[in-house]
Amino acid sequence: MPVQQFGELLRSPSKLKKHILLVTLSALILAALAAAFLDQRLSLFFNHEDIRTTWRPVARVVTDIGLSDYYFVIAILTWALARWVLPRIASLKKYSAKIDYARRWGLSLLVALLVSGVLTHLIKATVGRQRPHKTPDFDPFVFDPFTTHWHWHSFSSGHSQVLFTAATMFSIAFPKLRWLWLAIAIIGCATRIVVHDHFLSDTIFGACVGYVGTLLALRLMMKKTPNSLH
Repeated sequence: MPVQQFGELLRSPSKLKKHILLVTLSALILAALAAAFLDQRLSLFFNHEDIRTTWRPVARVVTDIGLSDYYFVIAILTWALARWVLPRIASLKKYSAKIDYARRWGLSLLVALLVSGVLTHLIKATVGRQRPHKTPDFDPFVFDPFTTHWHWHSFSSGHSQVLFTAATMFSIAFPKLRWLWLAIAIIGCATRIVVHDHFLSDTIFGACVGYVGTLLALRLMMKKTPNSLH
């Protein structure tokens, strides 16, 4: 949705609920279709020897942009600098409004990562889907629900969740670059399929969790603290 509409959406519980239900239902339908028709085919395609030797090494490097560590550091540093360091610099007094916005944005990113991350781990442990590289024929319908083992945490993709949490938050901070953030997130999600850590359906729903989790976090910030962005 247009970035400028986030504030209007967050201020209306009924609109937010409808939007989240629509996004989640759409993601579930797309994930189901991907599981039925594309998951195994894509995994087999990226298992071809020429693909493995050319694409996978690059994808293995690029896929790390989805690690949550980087974004937790960005969130904490932004919040801490804007909270305790930058306001003490006399020459920056004229930018006090922007510095305060950066403080609130950093804190909001931190909460968004935590909320969407908790949702992801709950889904992973509940669903218990086997990762593609652990199935001999890339069967997308192998499950062991309520397990804590990493090999059974394919659905949904944590990297995709992190990437779409970050893309949403960066789009709020830098709306003119929103298509760049979206493109980076999509590329990062695609690498999860190339390296056989996830099926396509995992990344689709992981992206949904990242986006929806961010909206829930921003709504929580609006209701419970004076540090809301909107």
